[in-house]
Amino acid sequence: MQRTIRTGLVTTLAALGIAATTALPAQAAPVTCRKGDFCLFSGHHQTGEVLYRLPVKVTRTGFTFPEVDELSLPAAPLSARNPIPDDFGCIVRLNDKPHFAGSEQEIDGFGAAELTGAPVASITPDCG
Repeated sequence: MQRTIRTGLVTTLAALGIAATTALPAQAAPVTCRKGDFCLFSGHHQTGEVLYRLPVKVTRTGFTFPEVDELSLPAAPLSARNPIPDDFGCIVRLNDKPHFAGSEQEIDGFGAAELTGAPVASITPDCG
C-alpha cells in the first residue's frame, strides 16, 4: 500500500514537472571582514553584509593598499573598517564616481568608520 502511494506521488510530481528529490541550490558562503581587510558594510557600525573586502597588507614599516579605480557595489555602504594604523598618517578616499572622480568621503583613522550612505565607485589611500 505504501509503495503504491509513493509511486503515485512520484508519478504525480513527475507529471507536474517537479523532481521528487529536489536539491536546494548551494548558497555562497558569506563574505567576512578579516583583521587585515579594508571593508565596506551595508549597515551602520560594521553590521549587515560585507559589500566589499580589500585585503591590505600592513607591516611595521609600510603597507600595500591597492587602488580601486572602478567599483560597482550592490548598495551604498553605511560603514567601513580601515586596517591602516594611524602611525602612517593616511586617509582613505571613497569617490562616488569611477576613476577617483565626483564627490568624496574620507576615512581618516584606523578601525571603524561611519559613512554618509553615498555610493562608492573608487577607493584610494592618500598618505603624507
